[in-house]
Amino acid sequence: MNLIRKAGIVFAIVFAMVPVLGFAQYQHTVDPFWSNLRNPLRYEIGGGLVMPSGTFTGVVHVQGSNGVYKGDSTASRSLSSQGFGGSIGLALPFKATGHISCWAVSAQLSGNIYSWEGLNQTMGLDGSYNDADVPLNAGTMQFTMPIGIDYKIGNDAILTKRLPFAAAFGVGVMPQFAMTTLEDISGFKAQYGYGCTPYAKFDWSIFAGICWKLRFMYSMGNINLLDVNSRLGTYNDGPFTISSGSQFMVSLMFMPFSGGWKEFAWYNTYDTYNQHDRFN
Repeated sequence: MNLIRKAGIVFAIVFAMVPVLGFAQYQHTVDPFWSNLRNPLRYEIGGGLVMPSGTFTGVVHVQGSNGVYKGDSTASRSLSSQGFGGSIGLALPFKATGHISCWAVSAQLSGNIYSWEGLNQTMGLDGSYNDADVPLNAGTMQFTMPIGIDYKIGNDAILTKRLPFAAAFGVGVMPQFAMTTLEDISGFKAQYGYGCTPYAKFDWSIFAGICWKLRFMYSMGNINLLDVNSRLGTYNDGPFTISSGSQFMVSLMFMPFSGGWKEFAWYNTYDTYNQHDRFN
């Protein structure tokens, strides 16, 4: 229920930010929905940083002030990570809302790599955590396919060079598959986690030779990544689990074929989608 409530809040915020200017009387013509799959002018590619959060739950070593092992305890603590990834995708318009805006279905295929460090931190008698002399790390390879609804306004909404900027607000769901392994444990088999989480995103675009986009995407929801049920040498007596939580991504995207957009320059005095409508 908490996840559903969070998703509802995201929807409300995003749609409240939809620019009123997009709802002008004149609406540009939208191509047949599925024809956009064959249109290279709408494809985008890029990559950037991924910053997931997570939770460690399980057994930890307890040490005294002099570093002497005192025993084991169960604990739950937050984890943070960072990595990088890349994606390819496109937006398929299905409803024009003005002469420079539309609703579109957005789909991406993304791959990310990131690590979880210090899984064998020790606990002090005062409840604080300290790094172990030899850290235990895990690595995750994640594949996602965010699918959602975008409100787009500006150059990439109508594929025009005349407009220098664009913006997009989107929400949807992100099916994902993750493979996680312990980097320092020989013979440890990778474990798999999968799930589907809601996301929200914002794009800011500029046309400079081609269309460039700065994308911010945030997803929420827990997915179990690792479940260790045995002792790991001197690292950890087990058991413990790692689950991912929210994930924030910052990407630089570009539309490689946007140089072929039909309108020629930002200084055109005609809206070529409605040549009877002058801007000045």
